[in-house]
Amino acid sequence: MKTKIRKMAKIGQKSLVLALIFVFLVGIQVFASNSSTFNQTINAGSLSVDVVDAAGTTVASPAISLGAKTFSFSTQDATGQFGTSAERVRASNPTTTAIWTANLAASATTATWTTGTAYYDFNDGSGYTDGADTDSYGGQMTVNPSTGSITGVSGCATTNVSLGTSDSFVEGTTNSIDIMSAAAGAATTCRWDFIGAADNITQKLPASQAAGSYSITMVLSIS
Repeated sequence: MKTKIRKMAKIGQKSLVLALIFVFLVGIQVFASNSSTFNQTINAGSLSVDVVDAAGTTVASPAISLGAKTFSFSTQDATGQFGTSAERVRASNPTTTAIWTANLAASATTATWTTGTAYYDFNDGSGYTDGADTDSYGGQMTVNPSTGSITGVSGCATTNVSLGTSDSFVEGTTNSIDIMSAAAGAATTCRWDFIGAADNITQKLPASQAAGSYSITMVLSIS
């Protein structure tokens, strides 16, 4: 009889252990989380400058044309507009640093206006004639952004955002010209558009410059 009682006690103990395990497992299921944490990181952007149309869409191949001239035995000035409503310069600052400058430069300080085998310069300090630079061509470009305007995109304030001043390219001395800049106190995580005024680009043409359709690549940058 005692043996049967011991066996029944052992069976009872096993049943109790199994019951406790069952309750424990059920408890885990009851208290398990049915939600998940989603994580998203938005990294800070960097300064950028672009040419956009009036709707803010990037212009695929921006270009400006200076007024056509006729061959002359005398020097001439050609003018054009840099920064039109349809091809405005947009500076974007998604950072928390207020200070930046957007400027214009040629693709290289040794670049020239070119058509076929004819050339003239954009950064000769002597102006219409060849001076002490690395090429043998005269010609000089002046950029005057000060007559233009700056508009904040989507209501961005223009406080402490300024137009650049008129300047002329000189190889080795003035390799870039500031178009607009922001000082301490300017808004951050904002964008601004520059639209120039008529004739804010002036190019000195040497006398007896060969006829042709000339071009030069200019580059915008911001830092």
